[in-house]
Amino acid sequence: MFVTNLVTESRSDHQLVPSLGQQGRAALPDGTAAVLAQFRFFVFTCRDPRSDFRLPLVEVLRDRYETYYIWLKRRPLVFRPDAAGAPVEMSLPAFLLFISRVRASNRVNIYFNSTNTSFPGLTLLLQRLAAPGVWCLDMHDDLRYHYAGFRRVREKFAIAVLRASADVIVHAAPTLTELFPQSHQLGNASHLGPISHEGVGLRNVLVLASFDERFDVDFLAQLAALCPGMEFHLHGWTRRDDPITSMLIASLVAQQPNVHYHGPYTLDDLPGILAAYRISLAPYKTNSILTRYIDPLRFYHCLNAGLEVLSTDVPQARFMRDSIHVVQDPADCARTLSAIQHGSLAKRPSYVPVTWKQRADRLIAILDALPRTKSLAAARPESVFAARDPDI
Repeated sequence: MFVTNLVTESRSDHQLVPSLGQQGRAALPDGTAAVLAQFRFFVFTCRDPRSDFRLPLVEVLRDRYETYYIWLKRRPLVFRPDAAGAPVEMSLPAFLLFISRVRASNRVNIYFNSTNTSFPGLTLLLQRLAAPGVWCLDMHDDLRYHYAGFRRVREKFAIAVLRASADVIVHAAPTLTELFPQSHQLGNASHLGPISHEGVGLRNVLVLASFDERFDVDFLAQLAALCPGMEFHLHGWTRRDDPITSMLIASLVAQQPNVHYHGPYTLDDLPGILAAYRISLAPYKTNSILTRYIDPLRFYHCLNAGLEVLSTDVPQARFMRDSIHVVQDPADCARTLSAIQHGSLAKRPSYVPVTWKQRADRLIAILDALPRTKSLAAARPESVFAARDPDI
């Protein structure tokens, strides 16, 4: 990954506006550059790149297009298209200057906004400063999440602002069309492929999650009691602003000797974690607004890596029931685990891996079909075979 070795390097402001590299270009006999790509991507995220689930999609895009990956925060971090270059940490004024100096070219600028509801005001400002392009809102979940009261009202307002200012919205779980009827399904995927599980038994069960209000602690507690011969290993984050879930996990581990919590992980940790298990369980709360709109990445990580996956009865698990064992209660889950252990039940062999390359193909197809894209493409300079680097 091009951000595996994360470097945050502060520089003086006159150095903070890098030149575009030669990504997507080849030299012509007359010394100009041949444009090989239709798009130029600017991907905005609010997540640390070391755990950003959109990063693998960015890496696929970088193989095809000139792509900037930008971690928006108090001092934005900009990863330029040239993978060898260190990311540049900018002051906010320097970053706004950087965006304002992006010039229109014979490529269509795509601004992929995956910042949740963190920066609605800044997004509007960026839209005014940046060169014309297609603004794509990444609605990967119900971004109101667990919030209540004034915070939920604020999130609804932020979503309304982002929705109104976007040229197109892409979503993950099919259920999100209930909230965004005009959006396009992109879906999630995994950057992982098959992983060897030679010598790994079926006694240990992986629970890979972001542990929060969606995690059904009672379900896992009852299951652990029903399956004393199995070990349940929890890998994932807890939130600082959710002490209740942290306390529930600590209590669960203390009361159930066959439940173990291993803490958070990064994307780079995933292959090693997945290699140690052949079964994964997703104990989500059911019949809850919190899990109605999720498209869990762990489904794809575990299935692509070769694990059997069990899940409680949430909508996305039902959509994927050809590949996922959907269980109704702890007793049903215990019976399913026993059948898998005894070799009488398996769904993973029929699964076809879902990759970010496939999702990138889908994203490009969505963008290509937009009237906004066609309008911008028609307004590009007449010569699509030769162009100078934009002056930024």
